[in-house]
Amino acid sequence: MNQRHILAAPARAAQGWALCVSTYNRGKLLCDCVRAALASTERPAEIVIVDASAHWLRHRQDVEAVIAQAGGCPLTYVPALRKSLTVQRNQAVSLARADILFMIDDDALLHADCAARIMAHYRADTQGRIAAISARNAPLGGSAGLDELKQTNRAGGLVEGRTGPMQRGIDLVLRHLLMIPAEQRFLAYDRPERRWQGDPALPQGLLRVDFIIGFALTLRRDLALREPFDEGLVGSSIAEDLDASYRLGRHGLLAIAPDALIHHLEAAAGRDRRRVNAALALLNIAYFVRRHSQRQGRDLARYALWYLRMTLAELPKDLAGGRWDLPQFRGALLAGRNLPALLRQPRAALPAWYQDLQTRLMTGALPGPSQNDATAPDTGANG
Repeated sequence: MNQRHILAAPARAAQGWALCVSTYNRGKLLCDCVRAALASTERPAEIVIVDASAHWLRHRQDVEAVIAQAGGCPLTYVPALRKSLTVQRNQAVSLARADILFMIDDDALLHADCAARIMAHYRADTQGRIAAISARNAPLGGSAGLDELKQTNRAGGLVEGRTGPMQRGIDLVLRHLLMIPAEQRFLAYDRPERRWQGDPALPQGLLRVDFIIGFALTLRRDLALREPFDEGLVGSSIAEDLDASYRLGRHGLLAIAPDALIHHLEAAAGRDRRRVNAALALLNIAYFVRRHSQRQGRDLARYALWYLRMTLAELPKDLAGGRWDLPQFRGALLAGRNLPALLRQPRAALPAWYQDLQTRLMTGALPGPSQNDATAPDTGANG
């Protein structure tokens, strides 16, 4: 049969949404997350929770009590196959059955109308051009409109639209000196022809973004199955959301709905964890490029320049935060010491080798891993 004459079937309208949460040792926050979702004007069709906690059975009982008080909802609550955020996310995707998955963090609370607003956008997208939609971070009781988002762009530089010299100056500092926006903390590795080539126009009420941060991520389940989260990462899997949403961009548009609000209750990391997290943030990007790039020489050279910029950006961040022992800057240097070994790994062996390296970093079992030893236990923790 001539493939050129086969027409794609029209996209089926999204029927419902599932709350899919990966959690670890956050029982109370998890209950608050579920409680907020069940208070939505459009309730979830199901709740799927993958728990890496040792006391996951007790947490499940607490969640069951919350659901019972809210009038019930189908619940799938299982222990994690491995303590890895990416493994847990993929496990939740495989267990869910709804068309749209709200893969938010366990410390994120949906505003009452958030789900209904996002689902309205998916249902209006009859051609299936939208791959994923981000909610907008705002405290409970707060509000944020499209005009405000265009003017202030408090979402970390993910959306275009700043105006005025002061805003442009702030953008310059955040984007190019401190490397804070998401698009500055990731290195694209696809060839242009691999990116989605459809109509870039979005419906009114949505703004296009290049990446979606994990605490606010919603996506189509069929695309999550095609582009799974990278299970080469362990523990909290820093930048897994940037990599996954980047790959979703192969299949459609990424958007943010500024009137669909979510409250993220992110806790600050301790000093020692800052150092390791800073190292992993840089190493994970090198891992993505080494694993996926089809232009290794070009992209690794780009990575080297990017690494230098990121390392220099960590110094003023530490000083501005009063962290005189410079944990983030030292973390960047720690990443640099491990980069040569990472970049030498054959692609086929890279995920297992890198899991070992991450575990050693998180447990303090350095100097560097033996290249022949990829069997250390995964003791990372997500959350």
